[in-house]
Amino acid sequence: MVRAECDPAKPTEPPTSRFEPHGDTVYDKGTDLTWTRCSYGQQWTEDRGCSGSVKLLDWDSAMGLRLQGDANWRLPQRDELQSIVAHNCKRPAIDETLFPGTPSIQYWTSTASGPAYAWVVFFRTGMPTWNLLKATPFAVRMVRTGR
Repeated sequence: MVRAECDPAKPTEPPTSRFEPHGDTVYDKGTDLTWTRCSYGQQWTEDRGCSGSVKLLDWDSAMGLRLQGDANWRLPQRDELQSIVAHNCKRPAIDETLFPGTPSIQYWTSTASGPAYAWVVFFRTGMPTWNLLKATPFAVRMVRTGR
């Protein structure tokens, strides 16, 4: 398995003490958001983390996505998704102990940047990009407010 390239000289951002993992979710005490640990399409198991293939969706499909059993799950806003980027890591730019199996690809946000475009966060580098067509399929990580 390929691991993220993290710079030990840089402090962990965001600090890992901010996060509380609970099985297949992670609660962020700093933002009061709960994240799915796995990308959409993957399955969580306690002994293996996230397995399976990430399912790519166009923006409209991602916006309409509902997870079973909880209507509060939604596509994160750009600033929300940026809040879990680990700026001291790349390929992927995320804490893999909290979010295992995250591919170094683009993830949709709910933040539109025009009629045909929306913001994504590219987890290879952690950088946001605004000029990607909504019709393009990208990965999704769901979020909800509160625990």
